[in-house]
Formats: sequence, structure tokens, C-alpha cells
Amino acid sequence: MPKTAPSLAIVAINTATNGRRSLSLKSFFSPRKPKKDAFTSQFEPVLEQANLFHPLSKSPIPAVRQKAEWISKHGSCAVCKDQEHEHGHKHGEHKPEQKKRKAPTYECPDCGYPTHCSEEHYQMDKDRHKHICGILREINEDEHDLRSGRRMKEFEFPGAQHRDEAINLSNWDTFLYTRGFLSMNSERSMRHVSHVLTYPITIGSVLHQSSPYRLGKDLTVEGLKSLAALRHTLHPAVIPGITQSQDLRTIATHTVRIFCLGARAESHLPPHIYMQLAYLFPTTAFQIHFVGPDAIPPHTKSKDPHQHVHYEQITFIYDNSRYETYHAEAGPFNPYYDVFFLFSPGLAHPATKDMWKPTIPLLLDTKCAIFGTGFDEQDVMNDVNEIENAGYEMDWLMKPRENVFRSLKHEVNLTDVRQSAQCNWGIWGIRGRRYDVRPAEE
Repeated sequence: MPKTAPSLAIVAINTATNGRRSLSLKSFFSPRKPKKDAFTSQFEPVLEQANLFHPLSKSPIPAVRQKAEWISKHGSCAVCKDQEHEHGHKHGEHKPEQKKRKAPTYECPDCGYPTHCSEEHYQMDKDRHKHICGILREINEDEHDLRSGRRMKEFEFPGAQHRDEAINLSNWDTFLYTRGFLSMNSERSMRHVSHVLTYPITIGSVLHQSSPYRLGKDLTVEGLKSLAALRHTLHPAVIPGITQSQDLRTIATHTVRIFCLGARAESHLPPHIYMQLAYLFPTTAFQIHFVGPDAIPPHTKSKDPHQHVHYEQITFIYDNSRYETYHAEAGPFNPYYDVFFLFSPGLAHPATKDMWKPTIPLLLDTKCAIFGTGFDEQDVMNDVNEIENAGYEMDWLMKPRENVFRSLKHEVNLTDVRQSAQCNWGIWGIRGRRYDVRPAEE
């Protein structure tokens, strides 16, 4: 009989039988390693999220171990410091029998910071230390998280806002949500982001027409007048010739100058961070002047004392001179286009108060709005009292109050870890007094 072609069914059965690969339960339940690519391979975590707490001296991160060494060298034991203070009151501060303060080499097992010179002093001070212990542990874990090597998705910021999408500046949560930031799934992520954005968003929250600060509760009548002038420039009612598809950033109609005096950390932020301020005002070009001895552009090796950096709709100007020498160059000033910010200036601090004395009268003479911040309530009130006691002719624009967009992250004083603060905790505002000229009654 002639051979007939095998049926497709038989071929399929034979193929399945002969070519079958042996399977086991292990192949089903064993985790499969994801394929690595060039992008994901750069985010190899050094520390897992469940392993962020380490005593500073035993940290796997060299920079954290160096921090522990610095505290042990320059810090002070809380108990020794108190004993020294009491001894000084009794016998005078320069008596030869005065006890020498010991370095804090004993690390608290709960927060990981070197807080006392010995376990004995730690136990003596434990009840008082517990009030700061939780904050120190939070700082410890936050610092290890930033250096853990994980992909920091919270720092992947959104771009420009669509013109029909409103921004809510009531608080950090509503701002991040309405601006389209990635969801913040932990308080730690919120602390990281708020610490970076506190400078630009503090500025934006004061100037924006949707500001959380209201007349009567926060702003004075004079404050509303000054901000109305700035908002007239920042929020033009009608832009002639604009089309629905046109990018608002390409048709900036005005330039607003923001002067950050005594600039330190705020001048070291990368330019793209300040774009989050610019996105709040898409039709405005900005010049941000960082003025002060520590005003240095980020990621630069140049020693030029005066530098310009252009980034989209913002021009950054860095000048490390004192403001009284910069003032004449920056003038003339216009309350509709110019505003001053003093971030934690230390107007009342013994080390810096004399430096500010020639500056404040110059600022008040411009009649432009001046806003200042402080790192805690006491710092704010010290600066406010210093201004009031100086007898300047001025108007209050904003009553001293807690800043809605303060940093949620605590920072510790490394010479005395009992002291912690929050960047831009409080805010206040003043302006040189203006007198209304009215025609005389006939």
C-alpha cells in the first residue's frame, strides 16, 4: 500500500510527546530575576528600606560615619554641659577648678546619635533625651534613605502645568497633587521633597493669586496692596495675540526680580528646582538674584564673584558681595516688579546682626515688599523684635506666622544634638512706609 501522509493530529501528538520539556513545581514557584537594563542597573540599593537605621559610627555609609566623628569631636555631652553651666554660675566661668566638658562618644541605642560621654550620663539624662530621640532617629533614617542607592522617584518632578489646570496652594499635599507630582507614599518622601522645594514654593505661595495667606488672618491691608501690585505683573489678565495651542512660556510679558539676600543653601539648589516656581507663573520671566558671601552657583568651579546662569524662563544671578555694595548696581526698584526674600537671615543673631544694619534701611527705601523666614518660632520672634526695636519707618505686610510651605524635615545642631530646627519654619513681611498724598480740602 502506498504510504500516506500522517495526519496533523498524529504529528501534533508526536511533537508534543517527543519535544516535551520536563516541568517541576520549582519552576512555577521560584522567583524569576528581572532582566537588568542600563537604566535600572544604576539604582542598585545599598540599603533596603527595612534596614535604614544604623548607629552613626557603625553606618555602612562613609559620610554618616564622618558625621559621627565630627559630633564626637566638636559636640558636647548634655549632662556635662549642664554641670559646667551650673559650676560656672557658682564659681565663675574661668576658675581653674572648672570641669572640662567631655566629648559625646556614647551613642543612644534608640536614635543612633552620639549624645553623651558615657552610658552613666545617658541614663541620667534619659527622661529628657526622649523628647528629641524620636526626631534624631527620623533624621538618622532619612539620611540613610537618601544615600541608600534606591531610585528616588519623589525627585522626578513634573513639567509645565496645562493652562486649564488650577493649582491649589493650601498645603503641601494639595500642591503636590494638583501639580501632578508622583504619589508620595510615605512621610519620609514628603520630608525629602519639602526640604528641596521649600525655597521656591515659599516664594511662590506668597506671590501667587491662590496664596494660602489671607487678609486679616495673615496679611495686613498694606500687605494686600503690595502683593496686589506684584500679582498685577505676575498674572496678566489678557495677553493679546495668544492662541490656545501656544506655549505660555514662550511669550513671557514681564520680568520679575526676586532678590534673595544673605543667600546660602537656597543658592546651591540646581536651577531646575526653581522651575517649579516658574511653572506657577507661566507668562512671567524671572531674574533671581542670590546676593551674599555664600552665594555660589551649584556644580561650578569658577571663582568669579559675579555669575549669570540662564535656564529656560529664569536668569540666575550670583553675587558674593555684601548687599550694600550691590544695591546701587541693582537699582532702580519698582514695587510692581521687585521683591526681597531673606531666608533665616539672623537679624538678631550676635554673629550677624551688625552685618544687616546697613542693609535693612536700603531695602525699606525701595518701598518693595520684603519677606523673611526663620527656622523656629524663637528665631522668627527674635528677628521681628529686632526690627521693631530699631525704630524703622515701615509697615507690616504679613504678621509673623508658621510657613505653610516650611520644610517638614528636621535638621539637628551637630554641636548640641538637643537642638533641632526646620528650614523656613516661620514667615513675616514688611515694607518701607509709604504716605498717601491727598489734595488739601478747599
